[in-house]
Amino acid sequence: MQAIAYACSVVVLFAGFVLVSRAGLSTALTLPDIAALRFGIGGLLLLPILLKHGLSGLRIEKALALAMLGGLGFAMFAYAGFALAPAAHGAVLLHGTLSLTTALLIRVFANGMPRGWQRAGLAIIALGIVAMAWDGFGEASGLLLLGDACLLAASLCWSGYGLYVKELGLPATRAAAIVAVISALVFLPVYAAWPGKMLFRASMLDLLVQGLFQGVLIGAVSIFVYTRAVSLLGAAKVALFTAAVPSLTAVAGYFFLGEATSLLSSLGVTLVTLGLLAALRHTP
Repeated sequence: MQAIAYACSVVVLFAGFVLVSRAGLSTALTLPDIAALRFGIGGLLLLPILLKHGLSGLRIEKALALAMLGGLGFAMFAYAGFALAPAAHGAVLLHGTLSLTTALLIRVFANGMPRGWQRAGLAIIALGIVAMAWDGFGEASGLLLLGDACLLAASLCWSGYGLYVKELGLPATRAAAIVAVISALVFLPVYAAWPGKMLFRASMLDLLVQGLFQGVLIGAVSIFVYTRAVSLLGAAKVALFTAAVPSLTAVAGYFFLGEATSLLSSLGVTLVTLGLLAALRHTP
């Protein structure tokens, strides 16, 4: 029961990341404001870990690469995608494609090939992405297509981060501290000089919601929850739970954000979810 509770928490946090970010960008807060909350609060919370362990033996260029993939690169592409595309697109093209983008990077950099059910599942996921892209073409919106491209770029960044941190062999908390603090050190000085900041003009409620979720829950708590779930169930079984993220986000997006999904978007959500389940069906 404890393991299932952790895994379900991972699903809720992943879906909530899409919904809360999308909702935040519909307020007075802008993309840089939300990024500043994420990196500022997350970096401050995880700073003691970095001060205690340092860079864990990493050279500065490797630490910077890790931070760019799992921090600045991922977050900025994701937030830009959320600002331009509906929540359902965010769930499918960001979280739904992680297995596909990971397989692509493994194929390119390690010459690995998926087999059996994994190959079939990845093909279904690709069909889901095509459905979402076709939906964008159907609406004739260049901004929507740009948002979808940003979400795919965020998925590539996160997949690259996952593969890179595994190669480096860093514990999750130390890797998170490196990503959060370096991202804060790089981004916050730029944000300080950014014109048109709305951080001090937004309502207190918006600041509390985004600060709590982006900085605390996503920047710190989600790392512990995900790591604990993997330790109890294994990475493959936790990934099965995350297959529910696109569907959960689409439903929640309709009720909380009033974003009704089109037929093609719904088809994309369904295909990506089924593809994830198929790809992980016989994963050891």
